[in-house]
Amino acid sequence: MSRTGDKRFTGFRVFPTGVALVLTEVVFWIVVGMVWYGVQQIAPNVQWGQLNWAPLLLAIPASVVLFIWSYNLKSRWAKRLADEHLWPNTLPAWRPRLLGWKFALWRLALVCAVFGIMDLKVGARLREVKSEGVDIMLALDVSNSMEAEDLGMSRLDLGKRTIERLVGQLDGDRVGLVVFAGDAYVQCPITTDYGAIKLFLNQVSTGLVPVQGTAVGRAMEVCQEGFDTASLASKMIVVLTDGENHEDDAVDIAKQIAGASIEIHTIGMGTVNGGPIPLYDRYGRSNGFKVDQEGQPIVTALDEATLIQIAETGNGTFILAGQGLVNLNPIFDAMRAMDQQEVATLSYTDYTHLFQYFLAAVLLLLLVESIVGLPLGRSRSLIKTSES
Repeated sequence: MSRTGDKRFTGFRVFPTGVALVLTEVVFWIVVGMVWYGVQQIAPNVQWGQLNWAPLLLAIPASVVLFIWSYNLKSRWAKRLADEHLWPNTLPAWRPRLLGWKFALWRLALVCAVFGIMDLKVGARLREVKSEGVDIMLALDVSNSMEAEDLGMSRLDLGKRTIERLVGQLDGDRVGLVVFAGDAYVQCPITTDYGAIKLFLNQVSTGLVPVQGTAVGRAMEVCQEGFDTASLASKMIVVLTDGENHEDDAVDIAKQIAGASIEIHTIGMGTVNGGPIPLYDRYGRSNGFKVDQEGQPIVTALDEATLIQIAETGNGTFILAGQGLVNLNPIFDAMRAMDQQEVATLSYTDYTHLFQYFLAAVLLLLLVESIVGLPLGRSRSLIKTSES
């Protein structure tokens, strides 16, 4: 036999194999992401029933790393025992190329197993679901002054946590999210999908609105426009801001909105004494404070008087944020005092679960993986034995 040896045994080398596997893994997840995005656009009724098992997906790329490490270890062990051209005679069980194919089948089985556990399901029946509640539009200030940390954390972080707490206690109410600075935009349209609100809330940061400033009045106008005009449900606007309004006459706008039977509540995010506005570099590291023309730190303070006036004009309540906590009881009390109107939404109630197909694929792949590499004669004998 020549020194090149049996081609079955030369197989692939550790480094190029590792690179190829990593690239394949990246391409695989890109394709999976694109396919899932396409499915969601075409068939939004396709959902995962057990998303809490999603962390198991990490086991898939981890298996690739484990395989590369194991292959490298076994390859070194084989080279210590004999030269590569002697492997067919001295180490007939060591077949690197076959090992790669068996791993590919095993990994694909792992993918199907995880997808099966996550329980892919398809909505089979769309029907109208009715619930009682109110319509709420939340306006969150994302101007630079919300970076001040005079509340035990940044004003923006406390505002986001407050919204999460509020949304987490809703039941049957519809809620939407508006972000504002020098202008205002709808971040999430009004919905009963509280998960969507939290998802959009996670993307909120200062700088999200390109125009700096604090246009409280414009934010309330966008909130009013965000309500469903056909809905008879009671309506409420909750504004979370430090109140440093320099863009419009927020009190006059609140008076106009209150005339449309919409309550306005304000939550003061900040302290009267205020605090400096921290600066961060592109890596998120602290880089001093924002300063004025004389080089002195700019202190941003709560405009409590304006926020109280807006709430009073809007027949609502002003709430002063505390250190790391906002008392939401006045908001819930106001909601309970409102007329609870029946709200109808379309929702999938019956689902066809597809996990069994993934589990069947797992069994088939593992069966193929166990057969691959068996000598042809032995495979035939196994088949004959099973037939007899």
